[in-house]
Amino acid sequence: MASRGSIYLSIIFFFLAILPLLASAFPGFFQGKNSDSPFQNDGVKTLFGTPIFRGEGENREASLPSNYAGEPKKPFEYESGAKKAETGIEGTTKGGLREGFYKRTCPRAELIVNDVMNKAFQNDSGLAAAILRLFFHDCFVTGCDASILLDETPSGEGVEKASGANGMFVRGFEAIDLIKRKLEYECPGVVSCADILAFANRESLVFSGLPSYNVAAGRRDSLASLAKNVENNVPLPDQTTQQLTALFNRKGLTVEEMIVLTGAHSIGIAHCANIIDRFWDQQKRKDIEPGYHGAVGFSCGNNPKQIFPFDTVTEYKMDSHFYKQLLNKRALIESDQNMARDPLAANIMKTLADDQEGWFGKFIKTIIKLGEIEVLTGDQGEIREQCRAFNQKTRGIFG
Repeated sequence: MASRGSIYLSIIFFFLAILPLLASAFPGFFQGKNSDSPFQNDGVKTLFGTPIFRGEGENREASLPSNYAGEPKKPFEYESGAKKAETGIEGTTKGGLREGFYKRTCPRAELIVNDVMNKAFQNDSGLAAAILRLFFHDCFVTGCDASILLDETPSGEGVEKASGANGMFVRGFEAIDLIKRKLEYECPGVVSCADILAFANRESLVFSGLPSYNVAAGRRDSLASLAKNVENNVPLPDQTTQQLTALFNRKGLTVEEMIVLTGAHSIGIAHCANIIDRFWDQQKRKDIEPGYHGAVGFSCGNNPKQIFPFDTVTEYKMDSHFYKQLLNKRALIESDQNMARDPLAANIMKTLADDQEGWFGKFIKTIIKLGEIEVLTGDQGEIREQCRAFNQKTRGIFG
């Protein structure tokens, strides 16, 4: 009996020892009702129960309280950018794009996008981050031309969505497909898939807490999509700050704009298989706060197929507080930590971390600029009937 009692005491002391580490890494799990954390009184189990994320990959259930800021609300309850579109405000922006582009040809276009996305968010809060990633990966390769949506090319070569940097790491295609079907019924052959993706991205950001903003449209859809074009054109999780800066500069974006866009990781997730090596590396783990290291290692070490949020406090809410986590050595991926260690990047992070409204303003300007990269307009490209495939006439041209 004494021996058994010693074993029980050892187990109790073990949990008491690791509890502070887990609490420091996941403050929301151990706070009361007034916490900003979504993980409270909502049926979601903690590390001590059922895994936080249900299922593999990003297709997990959403089980969050409806009163959580940035969480699912009733259709049109949040201030959608689509409502601004109803005013018919028209203006010209760079690259031949124009606000109110579909005012006459398809006046309900943005409202239809809003309605579909808003309903989709009710069942999948993580879809907002997925659409943002989809938009970013589309624009950074050959411009914002919906090339990432294509399932195949006439040549039979691999497409962008099948590349190693995309593949299982991008999703949201079904929501775009549904929007396209509704728009083709409402106004056939008018609204491009590239514009649909830009509108859907806006709805994702507004849903996540960003102020509403207008989206200039007039993009046309690409006639090509090649996996080889993705190489060296999207950021990788282990890149240095110098490598990332060079990539963003090639796209016409500054260091500050790079840091501003990095803040979008506050609603993102990463796959454990992509990050665990850094947490096991004896040298690299020195740049990770011990409590955070223990929590991530505990979760990912038990299941490499698991996914993990970049922001463990407000996973579904865009906020500049995320920069403080990076500066405190709580970066999930190595490239974010590299930026937090860089003097110039770190100074920008410090400024943004204490200025939520200022970051929102900069983020909106930068995401608008991103959406204008190498766009196709006028008679370039085409308006696809289906976002996953070229039009029949186009397929005939390619033979």
